[in-house]
Amino acid sequence: MAKPYKTFREQAHILVTRGMQSSRGLSTDELEDEIESKLRYINYYRISAYWTSFLETVENADSTASPRFRPGTCWETVLVLYNFDRDLRELLFGAISRMELALRTQVAHQWSLYTHSSTPQASKSGMRSSFLEVPEGATDSASPQEKFMVRIADNFRKDRPLYAAWDEEIKRGATIETIPVWSFVEFANFGHLNELLQSALEPELVQRIAEAMQFDSVEYFLFGISLLSQIRNACAHQFRVWNSHWFSPKFQDAPEAVRIELNRLAVPSKTAAALIFCCRMLRAVDPDNRWKDRLLLSYKAASAAVPTLSRDLGFFSPAWYEDPRWNLM
Repeated sequence: MAKPYKTFREQAHILVTRGMQSSRGLSTDELEDEIESKLRYINYYRISAYWTSFLETVENADSTASPRFRPGTCWETVLVLYNFDRDLRELLFGAISRMELALRTQVAHQWSLYTHSSTPQASKSGMRSSFLEVPEGATDSASPQEKFMVRIADNFRKDRPLYAAWDEEIKRGATIETIPVWSFVEFANFGHLNELLQSALEPELVQRIAEAMQFDSVEYFLFGISLLSQIRNACAHQFRVWNSHWFSPKFQDAPEAVRIELNRLAVPSKTAAALIFCCRMLRAVDPDNRWKDRLLLSYKAASAAVPTLSRDLGFFSPAWYEDPRWNLM
């Protein structure tokens, strides 16, 4: 049965009657006023993700009653979490955007240098044979490379400003295969770049790209790029990132190089691992950045109100920023 419509005021009243309090000592009416003013611009369903961890466990699984908040749960704490997650998305998206541009540059440069060609995507130079061959048992005759080129070409057509810049060349027969590789990569999104690195380009070429981005371990580099490709989409669609699992939650399931890199510092499957990777990558692509300072400022302010914040992010210690490895980044 569909739930009945609730006004913003009714939604606020529900939260207060379920035990939501105020750390500032607001009266019931004042607190409902405060919550109502926020719910007018923050969807109830969206912000509910930030108070679920404060709900009491329902012992009777068959009960239809809504769970109450644990004693001492304050609306201000929920807002701290909500605002921290918003800041975290902005920090991550900004860092990933800078890395994406740098990665495109290095993929184009190293690919062209490796193959001695300005259009290696046309000659399929530097690509793995497994990417060029039709998989055994496939239901169609297209190889992974051919399907990949179709997706890039689709981006090519959709990106009107870049497409328009090639208008005359297109009229003369230019295609996504024949444009220079440094233009080709501009039509690739982060997911395309991740696919190139993970399964398309030859291992030696991928190693050169990783080294150009100042990573000694290709395994760790590829892990980080794959992790960020997921988080980028979450940030772009305003999904929650503060308390999320992105891969298998078991530490032992991560590649060996990742376990060595993150040992006693962060859980590979959680957002903490992405924060560490972003910091490492930014050290190469933007050495004068203040990203780490902004992250720590936001974290310290939020963790004062939410003691579990470090665990939610996936760090092993609340003072993870004092780890010598972090300070070297």
